[in-house]
Amino acid sequence: MTRDTPGAGSVANDPLASLTGIEKSYVEEGAGLVPILTGLNADFQRGTLTALVGRSGSGKTTLLNLIAGLDRPDRGRIFIGGEESTAFDDETSTRFRRRHIGFVFQFFNLVPSLTVLENVRFPLALNGADDAEGTRRALELLERVGLERRAAAFPDRLSGGERQRAAIARALIHRPMLVCADEPTGNLDHKTARGIMALMTAMVREEGTTLIMVTHSLDFAAQADRVLFLEEGRLVEDAR
Repeated sequence: MTRDTPGAGSVANDPLASLTGIEKSYVEEGAGLVPILTGLNADFQRGTLTALVGRSGSGKTTLLNLIAGLDRPDRGRIFIGGEESTAFDDETSTRFRRRHIGFVFQFFNLVPSLTVLENVRFPLALNGADDAEGTRRALELLERVGLERRAAAFPDRLSGGERQRAAIARALIHRPMLVCADEPTGNLDHKTARGIMALMTAMVREEGTTLIMVTHSLDFAAQADRVLFLEEGRLVEDAR
């Protein structure tokens, strides 16, 4: 559940991700310093699926980037897997992210010069683990996402849905403790988007991975364990 005061929450609950007093602002031309996140607190339990929703410009992507270590808060502390990620230097943060976090982007972010199989194996190469076992797992994941016959194809030969399925396999290849997804179906038609949501939900649950997804998809929100609304820089939990 979300936390109203810093430091609240039980150690016994052992959240995978914990955020305390997170603040983030940006300088906007003509407006000065604009606050995006203000004193935000939250816990994300292991193995749960969370839908993060809110109006455009409310800071959803900013929050996701902070959790994933792609950006740093102005104030506050973030713990991932029991380690304070906000205390890492840049090199340690990059290494931690490569080993423990998977990311699925709206625009796929596949490397155009690499085949589908090479794209899926890429996180393993970054971690120095691109061995025979890694290739076996990559092929297994491609089969699970229905791309086993497209392993040797390049991204420009794939449909949008196929590219996103490859991106899901890539995000899971290194068995991350946390997967962050930023509007992964926002660039797809409704039918394809529903299929991608179902696939991602099933695979993340099978892998036992924690998922935090920025989305406008009512389909995913209905399947998620929690729905969090970002309003005025803070998180409000859906009491369904």
